[in-house]
Amino acid sequence: MATARRRLVLLPCLLSLLLVAAAPSAYEMLEGFGFPRGILPEGVTGYRYRPSDGAFEVYFGGDCEFEVDGGYRLTYRRTISGNVEGGSIRNLGGVSVRMFLFNWGIDRVVMADAGHLMFYVGPLSQAFPADNFEESPECRCRHGGGNGIADGGSGGGVGFGVAAM
Repeated sequence: MATARRRLVLLPCLLSLLLVAAAPSAYEMLEGFGFPRGILPEGVTGYRYRPSDGAFEVYFGGDCEFEVDGGYRLTYRRTISGNVEGGSIRNLGGVSVRMFLFNWGIDRVVMADAGHLMFYVGPLSQAFPADNFEESPECRCRHGGGNGIADGGSGGGVGFGVAAM
């Protein structure tokens, strides 16, 4: 009787381990929606995704900053969020770009066609070649504010957690 009870207790634990092990990484999820993995920098520590409305949250070890072509500086907060569906991320929060001496929140990212990504900042937009985002960029140290920085070498594709929202 005690052995049967132990087996019943262990079964849900084993099933949950199998589900987490089989869950795609945040980078793989992005690719499943038609985006290149490189729109997320290295250092993702976990994510949540709700299929019913495409809501997501992606977690980093701290704020992350890096430069992209054209001299733009992108900043990803410790947690970013939005809604994703085939080729479109909307209601994006936690990602900003430095332009004209100000940081502007990126509202939306659209896969315009197989070769271009469109980034929207309010009424403004800028297209970039999709192949610029084939590889995830590494974060660099951000000064001020006491925020930790996601280290490009830590994690970068390992240890992802998936939870229902």
